[in-house]
Amino acid sequence: MTAALDNNATRNALTKAIKEHIATKENIDPSKSQKVNIKKYIVKQYKPDDPTGQDKLAKFAWELHHGNRNLRNRDHVLELFGLLTLEATGLEQRKTNKAKCSPLKEAVFKVLKQVAGQDILMIVALNELMDQLTVTRINSWETFFKQLAIKRTELESLADTVYELSGVSPGAVEDLDAVIVPLYNEAKGQDIKAINWERRSWWDWAHNHLLEQVSKAA
Repeated sequence: MTAALDNNATRNALTKAIKEHIATKENIDPSKSQKVNIKKYIVKQYKPDDPTGQDKLAKFAWELHHGNRNLRNRDHVLELFGLLTLEATGLEQRKTNKAKCSPLKEAVFKVLKQVAGQDILMIVALNELMDQLTVTRINSWETFFKQLAIKRTELESLADTVYELSGVSPGAVEDLDAVIVPLYNEAKGQDIKAINWERRSWWDWAHNHLLEQVSKAA
């Protein structure tokens, strides 16, 4: 699955997030955000006549205008994303009790989850690592994707045990629900109907509970 988050997928995810950010800022209908022309917008908003002494975003816009930047280049999109994230820090933060995250960063993770598709473990890994990512530097993104690959491998080992002990085929999350939900309700005296397998805590609970059952049966 990590191959699905390669350079092109990363660039496309970031590009989509930048467009959504611009659409939000300009009060454009979110459904039309993909029609946003990033280059035209950045150049119009930030291009100085002379980049000397200007901030990094203005310099980036000047170089974009003069062809020294290419938004088909992943590193350039990463850099622009980082610059716009700095700008976005004053926007309304997520209304949750979790660690705050800029709207632009949140948008990128939303797209990365779409890239991950049906790979539930990749989504779990993304959720676990989201708050650890510093989006203002390209090097931090390189490190992030290495961490993501490691985390995905770690989760696969955990999930394999859960699937095996529950007698469910790997990847069949709905079947896993059918096994684990009754076990959880019985153990906790609850009446939940489904489990959010995008969260690591559920995999840990299922793993530990199933191992306890095996131990008791031995």
